[in-house]
Amino acid sequence: MSNMIVIKSYKGGIALHIDPEQPFDEVLNEIAEKFEESRKFFRDASLALSVEGRSLSTEEEKSVIQTIDEHSDVNIICLVGKDEETDRKFIKALKRVELQREENNGRFYRGDVLEGEIIESEGSLVVMGNVEEGGTVAATKDIIILGELKGDAYAGLNNDEGHFITAVKMNPHICKIGALSYSRNAGKSLFDKKKNSPCIIYQKNGELVSDIISPEAIGYVTSI
Repeated sequence: MSNMIVIKSYKGGIALHIDPEQPFDEVLNEIAEKFEESRKFFRDASLALSVEGRSLSTEEEKSVIQTIDEHSDVNIICLVGKDEETDRKFIKALKRVELQREENNGRFYRGDVLEGEIIESEGSLVVMGNVEEGGTVAATKDIIILGELKGDAYAGLNNDEGHFITAVKMNPHICKIGALSYSRNAGKSLFDKKKNSPCIIYQKNGELVSDIISPEAIGYVTSI
């Protein structure tokens, strides 16, 4: 086997160094072989994935994740990009949801939530895609969207304190956490200056607030 793929393991994740000169189909074949060989090593770990050495299109990224999914028991919870600080904060939030998923039957949904679709979870929900206009996601605990939120999101349906909604891009039509709600049509926007930044919505002092993801924001929510 060639060394067009090198797998590096680190705490909470794995990095793939991909030879930029090799045909992509051959790259996928070697990823499949190497993860089959490493199945016992990684077992059913939930990990972040980073790609080094080669720029991938969105479709190629999806193909890489799908290949890993089909040839191992690894659960890829997010694809780490160039902004390492933001990625670290997202991974922290994702790990919290992963623990809740194990304890409370939370759910991972792969793909976009399209107009007219409703995705629900008894526990927390991670959407590995966008929530499009007219799509709805709902969870009794937290919601993390690894894409853009343009539709409706309802978190904290069990009415407990301390739940949140977070997305890579935030432009919701409606979002609700517990009894508190926000509508894009209400006039006042929580997100005008934050639409293109990873953002978190949570309850604070009896109202919904939004912050660009930061240690302070994650720390406030996880401490409740």
